[in-house]
Amino acid sequence: MTTLLPYQTTELSDEIDPCEKSRLEGLRHSGFAIIQTTHRRKDGSTFPVEVSMKLVHLDRDYVVCAVRDITERKQMESALAETNAKLSIALEESKKHAQEAIRLTELVDILQSCHSAEEAYQIIGNTLPTTLSSPAGALCVTTPSRNMVEAMATWGDTLATEKTFAPENCWALRRGKIHQVNNSTSPLRCAHLSGCPEGGYLCVPLAAHGETLGVLCVERPPQSLDISLRSSEDQAEAFASQASAVGERISLALANLRLREVLRNQSIRDSLTGLFNRRFMEESLEREVRRASRNKEGVAVLMLDLDHFKLFNDTFGHQAGDLLLRGFGDFLSQGTRGQDVACRYGGEEFLIVLAGATIDAAFKRAELLREDLKQLTVRHAGQVLGRVTVSIGVSAFPDNGATAEELVHAADKALYRAKEEGRDRIVVAGALTGS
Repeated sequence: MTTLLPYQTTELSDEIDPCEKSRLEGLRHSGFAIIQTTHRRKDGSTFPVEVSMKLVHLDRDYVVCAVRDITERKQMESALAETNAKLSIALEESKKHAQEAIRLTELVDILQSCHSAEEAYQIIGNTLPTTLSSPAGALCVTTPSRNMVEAMATWGDTLATEKTFAPENCWALRRGKIHQVNNSTSPLRCAHLSGCPEGGYLCVPLAAHGETLGVLCVERPPQSLDISLRSSEDQAEAFASQASAVGERISLALANLRLREVLRNQSIRDSLTGLFNRRFMEESLEREVRRASRNKEGVAVLMLDLDHFKLFNDTFGHQAGDLLLRGFGDFLSQGTRGQDVACRYGGEEFLIVLAGATIDAAFKRAELLREDLKQLTVRHAGQVLGRVTVSIGVSAFPDNGATAEELVHAADKALYRAKEEGRDRIVVAGALTGS
């Protein structure tokens, strides 16, 4: 639609955007202007239009106006703007997911480098609040007996779980899959939780290689109020998916860590008594001798032999003999310090490395063990198997040897003398120049 209007009668409508008004002012300077405004129909409805104006000079100044309906173009622009907004949101979410994946990968790498499960639990408790953006939660691990679950790491105070609870108190462990509670009024809340956050929580079962390791309980983060983002249901589903992925990674890491611990224990422990094996003892004694040499300290070795073990074995049978060896192993484990190394040297012979001990201190320790052993009671098939005694040979660095091999040899010779002299006694090895 084209209209010819006198220039003097052209007025700026209040419906025109201020930016469009500034464009209209250009008509006075350049003689041409294009603006966008709305046009009202006879029924009162409006639609967007584009007005092209040109100033012409005839007998007087006139403005030629060309009006074009731009409803379709505005709709396309609106759709394009909406698409761009969605793409921007998707890009931000993609960046967020990439950052989450990086943090999760770093967490798994760190867990794989842990030396113990306790160290892994501490790291998980410190990093999960950031990795999952969860204000509160707990990592609960199934005990070796399989009848209890213990909270090993917790954070926050709005999702309180019991320190220990039965597996049946958690719906996720019962069902073997993720359990979601949407709010504090849900009837399916887990019994091991003393409180429930208003926004709900998730329990993610931890399992790997067909073995249930525990459960990860996490509070849902606050929902975003930005209406341009996903709905609350979509956000909750995204968090559940993220928590499930984190649970899978933690499960594999903990399972691998447990497997490494089992393999390490098998390589350094005696399977019957649970004490260290001979190989580990030799490595430890070498290390302690070098340390003692640097620090001018002592190291002592106790070589122990159960008296008349062959007769005991022949009388009560091999099963009873194994029971006695296992009981003696427990006795030594309880009677040694944390820095000492107690091992099964072979058969019924045992050896203890006393770090930092002098010959006198070693003799006193040996005497205490010899006396305490008489209180050990071993039962088999409801029968008490009799009193157990032990013969002990003692040697120490540097008086009885300058190397680990020399110390063991000296303690072995002293033990042989103790058995020759009647057993149930302690003999200290002579100096390097003597016997």
